[in-house]
Amino acid sequence: MNTFKKTVLAVVTVSAMAVAMAGPAQAKHKHWKHGLGAGIGIGVGLGIAGALLTPREPTYVVERRCYRSKEPLYNSYGQVVSYQVVRVCN
Repeated sequence: MNTFKKTVLAVVTVSAMAVAMAGPAQAKHKHWKHGLGAGIGIGVGLGIAGALLTPREPTYVVERRCYRSKEPLYNSYGQVVSYQVVRVCN
């Protein structure tokens, strides 16, 4: 993940947490919808924060193996004129 994506996800997480904290601290039975919204907001915020903090699998860098090889040079008649040293990488 690059820095921009991390920053955007952090801003979204903080926004979700701010919205959740703006709700009432206690949900009473006649205002249960407010408590439900705060609970969902906190759950979403914690889910995003958990996704940001989970360890990622290591990235493996594959080294390129290169060697030099002699390749024949042909003239217009298909005869080998000389050899050229070329670099071959896999």
